[in-house]
Amino acid sequence: MNEHALKLLDFFRIRDDVAGYCLSDEGRERVLGSLPSGDAGTVRDLKERSGSLTVLFRGNIEPPRCSFPPIADAVRKLGKEGFALELEELYGIGIWAESFGRLAAFAAKSAYPSQSAEAVAVPDLAPAAAVVFRIISPTGELRDLPELRKAREAVRRINVDIERATDDLRRDETIRGMLQSDLPTVRDGRTVLAVRANFKGRVKGIVHEVSSTGQTVFVEPEALVVKNNQLVEAEARYRREIARILREATAKLSLHVQAIADARVACAALDAVYARARFSYLGRGEFALDAERGLKLLQARHPMLGSTAVPIGFELPEDARTLIITGPNTGGKTVTLKTIGLLALMNQFGLAVPTSWGTALPVFDDVFADIGDEQSIDQSLSTFSGHMKTVSAISRDASGRSLVLLDELGSGTDPEEGCAIAMALLDRFIERGSLCVVTTHHGILKNYGYTKPGVLNASVDFDRNTLSPTYRILMGIPGESRALDIALRNGVPQEIVAGARTYLDEERADVAALIRGLTEKHRELETMETDRKQRLKEAMDGQRKVDLKELRLRQKETELREQGVGDLRRLLQESRKGLENLVREIKEGQIDADKTKAVKTFIADLERTVADEERIFNEAFRDAPATGASGGTFSEGKAVIITSSRKRGVLVRRAKKGSWLVETGTLRVTLPESELAPAPAESATAPKVSVDTVGAGPKPVFELDLRGYRFVEALQAVQAQVDGASLAGLGLFSIIHGTGEGVLGRGIHEYLKTHPAVADYHFARPEEGGFGKTVVRLK
Repeated sequence: MNEHALKLLDFFRIRDDVAGYCLSDEGRERVLGSLPSGDAGTVRDLKERSGSLTVLFRGNIEPPRCSFPPIADAVRKLGKEGFALELEELYGIGIWAESFGRLAAFAAKSAYPSQSAEAVAVPDLAPAAAVVFRIISPTGELRDLPELRKAREAVRRINVDIERATDDLRRDETIRGMLQSDLPTVRDGRTVLAVRANFKGRVKGIVHEVSSTGQTVFVEPEALVVKNNQLVEAEARYRREIARILREATAKLSLHVQAIADARVACAALDAVYARARFSYLGRGEFALDAERGLKLLQARHPMLGSTAVPIGFELPEDARTLIITGPNTGGKTVTLKTIGLLALMNQFGLAVPTSWGTALPVFDDVFADIGDEQSIDQSLSTFSGHMKTVSAISRDASGRSLVLLDELGSGTDPEEGCAIAMALLDRFIERGSLCVVTTHHGILKNYGYTKPGVLNASVDFDRNTLSPTYRILMGIPGESRALDIALRNGVPQEIVAGARTYLDEERADVAALIRGLTEKHRELETMETDRKQRLKEAMDGQRKVDLKELRLRQKETELREQGVGDLRRLLQESRKGLENLVREIKEGQIDADKTKAVKTFIADLERTVADEERIFNEAFRDAPATGASGGTFSEGKAVIITSSRKRGVLVRRAKKGSWLVETGTLRVTLPESELAPAPAESATAPKVSVDTVGAGPKPVFELDLRGYRFVEALQAVQAQVDGASLAGLGLFSIIHGTGEGVLGRGIHEYLKTHPAVADYHFARPEEGGFGKTVVRLK
């Protein structure tokens, strides 16, 4: 990548911010040594990795609690024979090993298969940590080991003897008066007494030190010399034992030196991705979609501007390779250039970009920029010369996959010659196929944007009432520089501005009026678009109401059918009992006239009961709400509903009194009017509303098939499906993700669990896909 462009576009500041989220020195070095990649496969893999960890953060998965102390020097010593690490160095390696295990375990939760597999396959440093923490406590102190207890006990006993001997000396009446202090002190590791200088010859022993005033002499009495010697020897034995333990631990740890070295390499990779994911999550950005050509920015914000950034948005079609942005000073042209360049670099560094979902960016092999003043006194370069030196290098190195950003192209020299050079440069970039975004104030370049194939004009909007920029990008319309308005706003006297307008009116054609007219037309189109969206919303609301009425009708129909079936079941059950009683009576005796009459009466009662139930059922069915049903008498050609079967038919002719010949499908049947009901009108009172959500993204489907998708692409498709379903009123749909290792399904479930529009989700029934398919219900 072009280092000059990386510096101009503030990429190194972004990289430093990302490195600040690293947990280890190894990861920090990896991030600070990395640049945006120009390979599409590498960029895609890096975004998948950081994107999968970002999903864990969004799913409230707790980040690993890690502490990675610097261990580079200790690992170098560990690889050399005969070296013994210090207690602090051993402790640092142990803490590092445990933290590495926690980081790898967190990365193993990734839904991206390659990343989770690599995290599982990292070196196991648990044995190395066990070596360290066998002799060192979690707080970093040496444990109370059996091999140290004997030496420590010897030191303790000698200290007790010294204290007892010191107490005897202080209690001796002949010596007490000679002491400057009753408390013993230590000099060079030996216990001594503070004796007044005029009595130093009276206390036999070794003088170790004299106070600065000369009033006190620190004497080691003869009675303490032997004890102090014993203490020195015991402490030396204790230190030798500690040194032996540290040597043995170092030797055991050296057996794992290769595993530790491999783990440091793996840690650098895992931590670098972790930092990217953490930066992306806390920055509340979205990972850009892949684009072959062109680009699309939605609500894009420059990350360095923080909360003061005004979102910009525009789309450069695939057949356009050059965009010329014009408009007033301080209108946001340069910020737009920097935003495009920096977001492209962030995307190729594996980061989410501060935009709305749906932003699409291609992968550039290099990014070039000429922004700001390139004047240099040291190199004797004027502003124009500095620009030309940079632009010449760009024209030499840019390829068909490069992004070229040029600010104030053709400025700093004669306007006519500057425009000629600018157009020739743009011709070169168009010939090579580079994607080029240019800002300028030259009117000739605005005309170039209209006449040259593959070139588009755009402008930054300007509020004529407040004389201030709105920072919106208007595609297809060139902008005015508004130099006079801005000069007046910044304090230039009114009479000077008026004089300038006079000169301007004499020298130019009415191009400004044309631009103003185009701008007004653009605003009118925006108003029309807003009105269209409002009507679309109203139409969708109407569609929902119609669907709700239809649903209620179907529910009522189902209830009536269930009620009728239940009544018939009860009737059959009661009739069966009565019939069984009659049959039993007949079997038990002879058939006589009374029994025969009872059977006939039972059958007649049953027929009347069935007829009554049928009449009640048909009346209730006809009373069910029918959306758009038209009343009135029956007539030939009238559409009707056959109440017994709920089939639609057409009246052919009257058959006899109270009956009609009805055509339904390919059949013609004669039915009484009591079994017919007017059919609901199909178009008069229940219009069908078709809603086409143009520009609202992919249309939602009843069954979303994600098999073969990468994880990030799958999540993006799920997000688009949920949004589209919410917009279209599709409350229930399914997602096919397959079973496999279950990674894609778990990731989708983690996303659905946190989405505010999702009411419920569950795996499908076994016969409908089981664990390979998820059914989603929206609120």
